[in-house]
Amino acid sequence: MAAESGQTNYARQKPGKAHIDEANLQRLAKKSPYTLRLTRQKKLTPPVMVIKERIAPEDRDDIEGLTNPRAKHVERGVLHGESVRACLPVLKRILEEVKDDQGISLNLEKLMTPEGIKRSDLNLPLDEAAGARLALFFRLQTKVKDTDRIELIGRRVAMFSREEAVYWLANVTTSDPALRSWAISGLRMMLCGESGDKRTTRILERLRARG
Repeated sequence: MAAESGQTNYARQKPGKAHIDEANLQRLAKKSPYTLRLTRQKKLTPPVMVIKERIAPEDRDDIEGLTNPRAKHVERGVLHGESVRACLPVLKRILEEVKDDQGISLNLEKLMTPEGIKRSDLNLPLDEAAGARLALFFRLQTKVKDTDRIELIGRRVAMFSREEAVYWLANVTTSDPALRSWAISGLRMMLCGESGDKRTTRILERLRARG
């Protein structure tokens, strides 16, 4: 019946509500390229979202001396507080494209609601495209105070292709401090301008109108 109706057990539609199969999402998250964790951290204002990248054993550069290296998850960025609420449309747009290996939507965007983001115990599996976009967005918005500029960064990053997101994420997470700093400041300037730039509102409103 599920196959005939086009629905899967990931998100079964109910009147006015979507049921998310959290156990399945948790299982998928263990091996997905990226994971978006809804969590809590003592020093951060909730809601808190943490993006982590899964590094396969063969891609790790710290396995010398290890007899049975395993994959590890590396934190790539954090989004929290009012920034999460302001960016719900951005998060929905990026997450709605996430599918499983069979090309079936996981319906993760249905969790991006005022109620859904109150969760603090959930791991969401992400493919490379969505993971790279969110990791890049989270990294670039760090230290930005204006939520309009944060939203603008998110909306513009959401338009990046998978290749663009992966390329720029590599630049803003490089091990060289100088190159990393230049990449972050340069790309941030390109995406949302400087603090206090009145043109930010006009550009953001234009992007919002596009949906």
